Amino acid sequence: MLREQEGELRALFAAAADRATTRVQIKRLPGLESSSTNYSLAMVADHLARVNSDIAITLGSLARNERGTIEVRTANYKPSPDAAPDASLAALDRSILALESVLADTGPIRRSRVGHVHPWFGELPATTWACFPAFHQALHMKQARLIAAGL
Repeated sequence: MLREQEGELRALFAAAADRATTRVQIKRLPGLESSSTNYSLAMVADHLARVNSDIAITLGSLARNERGTIEVRTANYKPSPDAAPDASLAALDRSILALESVLADTGPIRRSRVGHVHPWFGELPATTWACFPAFHQALHMKQARLIAAGL
């Protein structure tokens, strides 16, 4: 699912051509902060890469039955306003590779007995963190489609 979403985002980038860095004001979607209503496609990819990378690290810790060391704060995941299309897509690809690596063997994730705190949802078990990236990307794909429609 992560790769399908990435493919759709890449198609939106391709259709946008040189406008992937243009910020577009959209309506606030459920689950998005109001500060996320004026992003570019490159900013969406940058945000997803940041989140996915830290979830992969956190899942690695949880799979070892260790508490995560990353403090998940929404401020840490604000995209760069200067996010570049190529760099943000490359970072997204690397972040998905990291997730694919940690998710390749779900046994340790299912057996984990420790959780990690999410800023909105509180303490989440490893199994929920494992499901979170695709859900999170799906939300931001709605955002990306609205941005692309506004270009």
